[in-house]
Amino acid sequence: MSIARFTPFERLLLTSRHQADTAALLLLGWVLVNQGPVGEDQRARLVSLTRDFRHGHDLAPLLEIAAAQDLDAIQLAAEVLQREARGGYPFLRLAIALAAGQGEPSPANHHVLRFLADLLGVPPQEFAALYEATSQRPLQEPADPSRHAYWQPRFEERARREEARRQAEEQERQREEESRKREEGRQQRETRGEQQRRESRDNDRRREEQQRQREEQRRRESRDNDRRREEQQRQERQHYQPPPGGRQGRALQVLGLSDGASRQEIRRAYRRLAQAHHPDRFHAEGEAVMASASRRFQRIKQAYDYLMREVS
Repeated sequence: MSIARFTPFERLLLTSRHQADTAALLLLGWVLVNQGPVGEDQRARLVSLTRDFRHGHDLAPLLEIAAAQDLDAIQLAAEVLQREARGGYPFLRLAIALAAGQGEPSPANHHVLRFLADLLGVPPQEFAALYEATSQRPLQEPADPSRHAYWQPRFEERARREEARRQAEEQERQREEESRKREEGRQQRETRGEQQRRESRDNDRRREEQQRQREEQRRRESRDNDRRREEQQRQERQHYQPPPGGRQGRALQVLGLSDGASRQEIRRAYRRLAQAHHPDRFHAEGEAVMASASRRFQRIKQAYDYLMREVS
């Protein structure tokens, strides 16, 4: 059978080195928690009283079971102690010392001590004598549970605990709500951030595509211009007719002059053509256009130099 099917106290009994001592320790813990809040001094006193016990357990889980008023566990502990205890007086002395060590036992502990005495078969008269011998005080009659004054403090304490529990639950609910709102805000910020990043990426892609299209358009236009100029030059070469009159005639034709032009006319024609066909004017139109312009400029310069030497 799986150990998970046993209660916490049953598991402690199963792993105990001495079940009677474990049962006695739980019942003494029951006495301790019914005496009032359990502080370090109270725990130390319980440890001191039970230093000879052979249970082998930590005190904390047994006190938790006792504080929870687990009646099934208390009943089982009572049965184990009743079955295995060898005389109830030593155990009752421990219980009385724990309950009456700091003064009069609490009303609840008066009934707990009488329950334990009855459980171990100690008659009331003997229990009263044992109580007086252990606590150095006569045994008092416990408060009457049938009176309202007996239960009123318990009702108030229960109401205080219930109110404290309700406030704790409300605070926890508020913390969870605040945490949920913070998480929603974080998710919304992340969503907005992701949307902004996505829009930024889309804008970047659009700008890159527009830039690529503009560059492609410029390259197409440049190629078209180069083809047109090359075609124009080819046609010019096909239709070129050598000018009549030898080299001087050809030089005059290059400058756009007729026979008999003066040196002044030659200079004006040269300056006009040089300005129109200088290669620097075609720098932005590509290497092919610049090369063609350079060739035309050289022909103009050579024609001018020749005519300035020959014409008087």
